[in-house]
Amino acid sequence: MASRGGEEEEGEHHRNPFLSIGSSKASSSKLQFRNDISRALWDEKKGMGEIVEKKGSMWTTTGIIRNGKLYCSIEEILFLVERGALHVVLSDGNSLTVGDLYKKIAQEKYGCSWEAFEAYRHLKTLGYIIGRHGIPWTMKDPDEEYGISILLEGMLIDDLKLTFDVYLPNSKFRKSSPGDSSFLLCVLRGNPPLKREVESLQRNSGGIPIKFCYVNHGLVSFFCFDKVTIPVCHNSILLCISNSVYLQNTL
Repeated sequence: MASRGGEEEEGEHHRNPFLSIGSSKASSSKLQFRNDISRALWDEKKGMGEIVEKKGSMWTTTGIIRNGKLYCSIEEILFLVERGALHVVLSDGNSLTVGDLYKKIAQEKYGCSWEAFEAYRHLKTLGYIIGRHGIPWTMKDPDEEYGISILLEGMLIDDLKLTFDVYLPNSKFRKSSPGDSSFLLCVLRGNPPLKREVESLQRNSGGIPIKFCYVNHGLVSFFCFDKVTIPVCHNSILLCISNSVYLQNTL
């Protein structure tokens, strides 16, 4: 995927409410302020926020619906709070600050690491539609409302697993019929993936392309494997990437 310019870029700006805030680049370290502020109630048991007051146009592509209620994961919550689009409160009425949310991300007990949040923020700011991998956008079964926490607990962030389903910017996107994602994103931590790990992810991708993301001191890099080989070189096994596509902040 290469950067798009001209009319396509202007169209993306028109569709993405976050691109009109501030400069064209993501302002990740500064809180921004808006007039159309939504409200959320943080549920510690679920590790998510229930949106109790919706304002703005971002909710067509943000959050999951369970039993008629709208919930946001912690990366969605923090992204919106950073942009001044969401106010989050606890059950006792106290507010959750952006600093409080940073600490929750650092605890890594809500199915999201700091690296995953950086990847989410980068793609979301560019206008992509992003959801947790394997978690449906909508469910009508009342019993599934409390299944959210179970799904989140099953997302072990230290294992090599698919992290996000990523869709191209689309003004006609519907949670009730999202279709297949454009690609699946695997956020890496530590060492590069092994050949068998890449092959395992590909077998379980349903034919959807997989991209990998590596975050280093705030620099978000994306790449994919076109072909994987393991030649023997001086009695050591090397992982070689042939015709790999590297994308650094150019999505």
